[in-house]
This record gives sequence, C-alpha cells and structure tokens, in this order.
Amino acid sequence: MSLTLVSFNICPYVLRVIAALNHLKIPYEIKYIDLQNKPDWFVKASPLEKVPILFVDETVLFKSLVILDYINTLSVQSLLPNDNLQRALNRARAEFSGEIIGTFWNVFSAKTEDSFKNNLADLKWYFEKLEGWLQQSKFIFSNELTLADFAYAPIFTLLSALKPQLKFNLFEGFPRLQEYNENILSLPGVQQSKVENYDQLIQERFAKGAPFFLTL
Repeated sequence: MSLTLVSFNICPYVLRVIAALNHLKIPYEIKYIDLQNKPDWFVKASPLEKVPILFVDETVLFKSLVILDYINTLSVQSLLPNDNLQRALNRARAEFSGEIIGTFWNVFSAKTEDSFKNNLADLKWYFEKLEGWLQQSKFIFSNELTLADFAYAPIFTLLSALKPQLKFNLFEGFPRLQEYNENILSLPGVQQSKVENYDQLIQERFAKGAPFFLTL
C-alpha cells in the first residue's frame, strides 16, 4: 500500500496530517500543487477541488480530519481512546480547531481596524474555551497526546511564523494555552511538518494583502 498526500506549500490543514504521519512514523510521499493552476488529475481526484487529499493506492480520501482518522488506523500506536464516547468527544474537540483556524485567518487578513478587532474578539472567545479545557489536562483532551492535538498544530505553526511581525501577545491572559502552544511546537513531528521556507512564505502571504495588524 502506498500513501501520497497532495497539498500546497502553506496549507494549514495538511500540516495536521504531515505532523501525525511523522509522529506515527508512517511512510508517505507528498506532492505540492499550485492552487491557482490546478492540474487536471487533481481536479478529477478531489471532489471539492481542495487540499489536502490522500491517495491510498488508487483510492482518494479528502478532508484533513477524516485523513487523520484513517492514518491512525494504520499505526499500532493508536492516538484515540478505546471508549466510543471518548473517541467521539476527541473528534469533537478536533473539529473545534477548524473554527479557530478560520477565525485566525480572518484576524490576520483583516483590512480595517473594525474587522480586525471583531475577529480578534472572536479568536479570544475560542481561546477562552481552550484555556478551560487545558486547565483540566496537559493536552487538549487528556494528559496524553491524542489525535485531536494534531488538529491544532497549524494554529501554532502559523502564530510562530508571524511572531516577528506581531506587536502584541495573543496568549496574554491564557497561560495554559501558551504552555500548550510550546508543547505542540516542540513535537518533532510538528517541527518536521513545514516546508523549509514556511515562515517566510507565511509572512509574504499576509504582507501582500497589507492586513491591518501590520500597521499596528
């Protein structure tokens, strides 16, 4: 069986999958495409014409959390609880991360002060929820690393890339979230999930649109 992951170089959702594949030591190949010039084979293979998709031999999986669920089954070291209800709760907390990624993108691409402030307030609302969960355990679900934690990896890799340009501390008032951020970024699988010039590419991506946060 062969695994081929398809994405573009700064896709936040593919980082989840790469980090988990690396952590579980599952062999895979990766192909990066240009979303502005999608190859025909990708358009045919991806039902939503979005990345990431995972070729499992000739079968195509899409949606990053679905891909995470699948690759977890390939490892003897499962990252999910045994209890069905707890597994569902783990997936629910993983899904929550998608809301944060979308809001994060809105914060750092906002063109006006009002838009920036409104989206930042939304982001901090999500952070309050995370802080509450993290008051109860080291990781997002328990004291052990689980599949849900990899769903949050893109948030912290994005923040780390933008840190040189930030004039404010997003984690102010969220000490457990700050610690969680450091724990996730320290994982070898997460460190190895980025392309070599990832930070530069992220900074250039946001600078192009002249977002409000760069004027602070």
